[in-house]
Amino acid sequence: MTLFWSDFFSTLGCVGLFLLMLLGAGSFLARELKFPGFDDASGFERAGVALLCALACLPVMLDLAGRFGVVAMASLAGVIAFAGLPALMRGIGRPDRRAAAWLAVAFASVVVSIVLLIDWPMAGGLKHSLLIIDYVKHAESTWAIAQSATPPWNPAFYEPEHRAAYYYFFYTLTACVDLVCHHLFGAQARHAAYAGASVAAFALLALMAELWKRSGANEAVKSRSGSKSPIVWMIGLLLAAGLDLIPWTRMALDGQAPNTPETWADQITTWVSTALWTPHHAAALIAAFVGFIALARPAAPDPRRVLLAGLAFASAAGLSVYIAMGAAATAALWLAALLVNRRFRDAAGLLAAGALAAVFAAPWLATVVGRATGEAPIAFAMRNAHMLPYQFANPALDALAHLTVMALVYVIQFGIFALGGVAFWRAAGRNGLKTDIGLILVLSAAASFLIGSFLRSTMINNDLGWRIMLFAQTALLIWTLAAIRAGLLFDRKSLVSVASICLMIGYADIPLSFYLIRTAFPDNAMTRVLNLEERRAFTWLDANLAAGARMQAQPRQDFSFNFGLYGRFSAAVADYHEARLFGAANHDVNARIAELTPVFSSETTTIAEAETLAARYRLSGFVVTADDPVFDKPNAWVTQKSPAFASPHVRVYLFDAAARLSVNGLALESRAPGVALAQRAP
Repeated sequence: MTLFWSDFFSTLGCVGLFLLMLLGAGSFLARELKFPGFDDASGFERAGVALLCALACLPVMLDLAGRFGVVAMASLAGVIAFAGLPALMRGIGRPDRRAAAWLAVAFASVVVSIVLLIDWPMAGGLKHSLLIIDYVKHAESTWAIAQSATPPWNPAFYEPEHRAAYYYFFYTLTACVDLVCHHLFGAQARHAAYAGASVAAFALLALMAELWKRSGANEAVKSRSGSKSPIVWMIGLLLAAGLDLIPWTRMALDGQAPNTPETWADQITTWVSTALWTPHHAAALIAAFVGFIALARPAAPDPRRVLLAGLAFASAAGLSVYIAMGAAATAALWLAALLVNRRFRDAAGLLAAGALAAVFAAPWLATVVGRATGEAPIAFAMRNAHMLPYQFANPALDALAHLTVMALVYVIQFGIFALGGVAFWRAAGRNGLKTDIGLILVLSAAASFLIGSFLRSTMINNDLGWRIMLFAQTALLIWTLAAIRAGLLFDRKSLVSVASICLMIGYADIPLSFYLIRTAFPDNAMTRVLNLEERRAFTWLDANLAAGARMQAQPRQDFSFNFGLYGRFSAAVADYHEARLFGAANHDVNARIAELTPVFSSETTTIAEAETLAARYRLSGFVVTADDPVFDKPNAWVTQKSPAFASPHVRVYLFDAAARLSVNGLALESRAPGVALAQRAP
């Protein structure tokens, strides 16, 4: 079987197990915690609710269980999943022809997702997807948790006294999938991580269906579609983008096109890109809204729903701290509205859910807060301020100019959704606020715009400004769907051409994004050859070294993609980006990179110095490639030691001094005793 098909079927198997685990566990949790409407739901709706409840509750539950070890974490997921499967199957029943057709569409979407994610064989090597920029982190988090449970160690920076300070809850799910699938058919952590994209896509559709049903948006605009299912238009809007294609094309003509259309400005990430690139942020959004749905009327107050909301809010925090900020702001606004309307019992339920969330998330919060580096993680900044070509001397005029630019950029980025939102509120008026979920959508959109417009995160990218906008995107999708069904867009002559053009441009964005995902990753013929040979080297290491071993490749200032994607080994320092992302201090990372770089770059580094560094950081060895200057230097240390694995462009050097490894306090022997015997790549 070729590497492409091996990756394809391994990922497909992980998707199947991931969905089975979530559907079973979610069915049990939705039933026991009384998710509103679950008992009366059937078919796809029942499966969708189960998916939502699993993503809302399991992450924090697995984090707490993982503190007792990997076995406890995986066992909890398995027990809950098996407990819920019978009820799920009884509710779904036998699929009819229409259901079978939808299942075929779902399968096709999984295939597209996998093909976009996995490596493609090309010219004697492997071509990476652009998506691995994020998936190296997803894969590293997955295998780190599968080996160390929670909280995981920093896979990209060796510091035994600390654990990773990161929102890692989503990877408790992928780690459970990895543990089972690796045992069943040899799947790797990256395959379990890839599976998250399909899961996120299905869950986002389920979320929109639940919010649509409870928002009252259809009734607010007196839709003429009545009870006709909105599913086709809902999928259509999830597949649409804004008008990013216009500025992207302009930049492309100047030779400055970004790798994805939405990154021409502080991005409003399309739903397709959210599922493909950052399924953990999608899961956090889902968890937040599950918490609100559990507490919203017309559902009768129930302590079990308060518990459901508490678990969901806690999960949201550990899935994405940026989404959690939006959820907290929304909850504060809703609490104020409840108090103004003298709904004290509902307000008490919201406060109780918040208190429970704080208790459930406390162990994770202690890990994150305990690793504060002294740098402010959030800063005040006007969104897209760099797009104003000059600064006005008058501060008020300058602020007005910035706000005008910001508003214009928003209109371009939201496209059809901006048009639909305006049309909806012109028709709905106060009717759009009649239900709790309708009000929560408004409040979440307001919080989204307020935070996303004037605050930004300082760690590497403005993830806060990018991810917080998912709340506004959710509300605008629901409102646009209502406007379309009410004939407010495509049935009115004054708007039909504008709406149609916006939608067509939005759809054209997606195939362009897919094309860029498969072609825009920067590489060359040698890089692709190294991808293939490094994959084989790490596959050999995985079979011959104990779990939890540490290996070191050349540390980089950007990304060490192959090390995180193909291996299951932590490093003294893998690269600056990932080491910082998981909580290591800036000066420590730079110092470690400077200390280890000569092993790969300096011909004067001796074998004794290499062995000393290996012992200092408890490394089992070094992975040296043709990209490293010492690889073919006649006087370098690599000529004084026989590689344990060798291919034309990659070698692995192991050291006896690091043969005994410590994993969770247990001493393990390396399974590669013959370090002086070279193993040629197949």
